[in-house]
Amino acid sequence: MTRSRALLYPLVAVLALLVALAVALDFTVPGYLAKNTHAIARVNDATIPMAEYVRAIDAMQAGLERPLTPQDRSRAVTVLIDEELIVQEALRLNLASDDRLVRKNLVQALIGSVVVEAQLDPSEQTLKDFYTKEKALFTGPVRVRVSVLRAATSSATDAFVLALRNGATFADAGSAANLSPVPIAPDIPLAKLGEVLGGPARDAVVAMVPGDIAGPVRSTGGDVFIWLLDTDHTEPVYAEVRSSVLAEWQRRQQELALERYLVRLRERARIHVYANDDITYP
Repeated sequence: MTRSRALLYPLVAVLALLVALAVALDFTVPGYLAKNTHAIARVNDATIPMAEYVRAIDAMQAGLERPLTPQDRSRAVTVLIDEELIVQEALRLNLASDDRLVRKNLVQALIGSVVVEAQLDPSEQTLKDFYTKEKALFTGPVRVRVSVLRAATSSATDAFVLALRNGATFADAGSAANLSPVPIAPDIPLAKLGEVLGGPARDAVVAMVPGDIAGPVRSTGGDVFIWLLDTDHTEPVYAEVRSSVLAEWQRRQQELALERYLVRLRERARIHVYANDDITYP
């Protein structure tokens, strides 16, 4: 054996060892490139991010009690590739523009991706300031306690008004004029009162203070007289509605983020609205 051949064998052995290590560690050229470009595959000119692959196998593992096999991982990649092929074909066929359902889903997906970035964690002081400014949003509905009488005829209405002017109480005047009591639940929400008696009666109560009597007010089944006994419009403590305050603050931040995003899109786009007196565009 010559000296050169004697030196060659150790080199070959070392090379074989390096290749084996590369395979074992998935340090092949494609594997290295995939990891360093954060892609698991390429479909035409599009890459499938490694993050999508990780999410796919995580979801797959969640539904299995056994470890994932190479076949499972291959199936996950196959699904991602097939999905990308379908998306590319749909875009090639212009379905994104022609199919209303596809357009709607695309719009919702983009909006979702934009507003996710607006999921900020505000400070307590920010939330408290927002609550103070928008306190009416978090205050429960006004509840009222009323006594209601209905007059079936105009003569009954006149008799009731006359009795009140002569000093009769609300109940006594109603009895004297033969008015019918309207059953109203105690501490009824103002909105519910509107459903029972109608909008004009609800609006009349809004303008009243406890002790006032309003009427005759037009209502279903005849005019009514309303005696406002009490109201309850308690402002909630911040701690009790903090979750609602946070949700509303985040919703507004999402709307603001989306509007800013749309402004940037409008600035970059070439938009022409054809002449129409009824149409305006930002």
